[in-house]
Amino acid sequence: MASAAWKDMATILAVAVALGADALSVALGMGLSGVGRQVKIRFVTIVAVLHVLMPLVGMQVGLAAGRFLGVWAGWLGALVLFYIGYDMIKSGVKDTETFSFAEGKQALWGQAEVERQPKGSLLAMVIVGVSVSIDALTVGFSLGTARVPVALTVVVMGITAGFMTTIGFIGGGFLGRTVGSRAQVAGGIVLFLLAITMIL
Repeated sequence: MASAAWKDMATILAVAVALGADALSVALGMGLSGVGRQVKIRFVTIVAVLHVLMPLVGMQVGLAAGRFLGVWAGWLGALVLFYIGYDMIKSGVKDTETFSFAEGKQALWGQAEVERQPKGSLLAMVIVGVSVSIDALTVGFSLGTARVPVALTVVVMGITAGFMTTIGFIGGGFLGRTVGSRAQVAGGIVLFLLAITMIL
């Protein structure tokens, strides 16, 4: 039992850090562009909360799938991790630039909408927060099929995401944007390895 608990904890931590790479990357870019302290606090809070809610929903779906699909649910969860890991590695290798709130909104809604919203507005922060937290929804599904502890998982993910976002803001003043891309690649590799362990 003890060894299984330690294995679950190691898996949860690894996934939490891998998912936090996206938030770290965005926070680095925002730190470079310069945002106020209040905006940083709000964004860290939003990311942390979303990294609790997203995997919570995903895990409930994954647990339900596990009851219906049995052993095949583990394979499905592993495939989801493989895909997310591949997507993170591809984004990191392409050296995708991190973006500010306004740039994130522009990508989603167009320039006209960006110009009507102040930089660092709550709506913009939520939109960008969702964009860096959405993978937690699908990863939560994978963890649900693996039947890891739900409460422990979402708490660890929320704390880790908030911590890594804070580190990104702090490092944004003296680290380059490439650090965020490398973090994404490393996170993708971690998810790949976890997917392999799920099917062995």
